[in-house]
Formats: sequence, C-alpha cells, structure tokens
Amino acid sequence: DRQIAIRLVKGAYWDSEIKQAQLDGLSGFPVFTAKAATDISYIANARKLFSMTDRIYPQFATHNAHTIAAILHMAPNHKCFEFQRLHGMEAALHGLIRAIHATQCRIFAPVVAHRDLLEYLVRRLLENGANSSFVNQIVDPEIPPEQVAADPFSSFDCEQRPLPLGTALFHPRRQNSRGLDLSDGPTLAAIEQRRGLFHKTQWNSQPLLAGLSCPEHSKICNNPAVPTDVIGQAASASAADIDLALQTATVWKATPVERGEILKRAADLFEKNDGELFALLTREAGKTLPDAVSE
Repeated sequence: DRQIAIRLVKGAYWDSEIKQAQLDGLSGFPVFTAKAATDISYIANARKLFSMTDRIYPQFATHNAHTIAAILHMAPNHKCFEFQRLHGMEAALHGLIRAIHATQCRIFAPVVAHRDLLEYLVRRLLENGANSSFVNQIVDPEIPPEQVAADPFSSFDCEQRPLPLGTALFHPRRQNSRGLDLSDGPTLAAIEQRRGLFHKTQWNSQPLLAGLSCPEHSKICNNPAVPTDVIGQAASASAADIDLALQTATVWKATPVERGEILKRAADLFEKNDGELFALLTREAGKTLPDAVSE
C-alpha cells in the first residue's frame, strides 16, 4: 500500500526543440508552441493525478500563481500532495500559500560540480528570461496582475500566429525536404511497413548508357548480415561500355531552371520511394535506419 511519487513539471525553454524540428523538416513539434497550451496541459495532468491519490503522491513543481490556484481548487485535500520550487525562486509566493493553506513544499537546490552547474544555470536563464514566463512577468511593473495570472483556457485563442512547420520552413520559395522523427513510434511503424514490402525483393543493376551496353558478367549480391539473403545481381561496366560512354558524352544543355526542376523531381522520387531505398540500403550494406535516412 505504498504510494508512487510523480513529479509534474513544465518549462519555457523549448527553443532548441522547435528549431531542430524545423531543420529536420518534421511535420510537427515535440513540444507545445504556445505557453497557454503548456499551462492547460499541466492542469489537465494535475487533475488526472488527483484521480489516483490512492496510489499516486502528486508533486507539483511550479512557480506560476494561476497554476497553484488551480491545483488548490482541484485538490481533494491539502495533505495528499506537495508543491515544489527551486531554491531562490518564488519563496514569497510559496511562503504565502503555506501560511494560508498549510500546504507542503519541497525546495530543490542544485548540488553539482562547477562544470555541471553551467548547463543548469543556462536552462534557468532561458526559462525565467522568456517573455511568457510567470517569474519574468511578475517582476515587471508594466504588466498588470490580470495578465500575469491570466486564465490559459481563455487566453489560448489569443496566442500569436503558429510557428512555421519544418515542411514549410522555406515557404513560399520552396518546400523543405521531408523529415522523419525516428524517436516517434508511429513514424517508425510507418517506415517499417513501407520498408517491409521489399524485404524479399531482388534488384538487378547494370550500366545505363546512351547506347547498347555490354557489361561484364553479373555477380550475385548477398546481405552481409544474412548471407542466405540474395539481394540481386549487379553487372559492372566493361571497357567497351566505358569507351561508348566517352564517345557519346555531350554537354548538358539544360538551363539552370531546367536543372533545378530535374533535381527537385529527383528529390521527390527519393521521398516517394523511401521504403524501397531503406530496404536496399539495409540489406545491401547493413545500414541502420538513421544511416539510411541520412544517405
């Protein structure tokens, strides 16, 4: 009959996750892009934890007065949970809450070597320096109390315009290449489904020339990880093929615009046929999925 302690936290430093998702060309973000959405999610999860206090001991790490008020409002009693704060932050706020409501509060303080402390301090600066941070707003005399403690449910629709997704990062000039989040279960399942269609496929390769090729004899290619898995056959160019290629070579007269369209069409084909390409790279060279995506 012991309880499991679960610590609910939130932060405002999502810059790196947002930018990395855009650079990777992902169709979504791994974090909320609106502060109000983060606050709403926190309250929803707090309510979920309060429904399990027979087995769960909720620990609410927050310096946000509205969030604290919401927790006090939802709590069945003030002994079944605890608040948490960082040492040196919002001592007055939590002290006031303890005095009025007799709540419990745990104080966290970093105890690490100097070389490890810098990263922690930078995260705190990013979090507390954000314009949307409660800690930042509460010390700004120009921000009215009603805004500092605004209800996230009513202010959510008033958030700034959505950030551009990774696929639209260069819009309208061009579409960004499609990214794949290999830490996402559904994405991995979809890749495996596309790749699985070719786990027994055999390919044949030979020189492609502006004329009739006479390649050398084909050689059977095997999967280095599974020697019994025949990938297909590959025929190398012969000396005659090389001579023919040199004799028929001409200057590519396509304009820069035409070349750009050809390259973009090739890129579209790479994305369209990624399942087959991933299967080939894995079976031919034993490449892992991150290596296959990079190639």
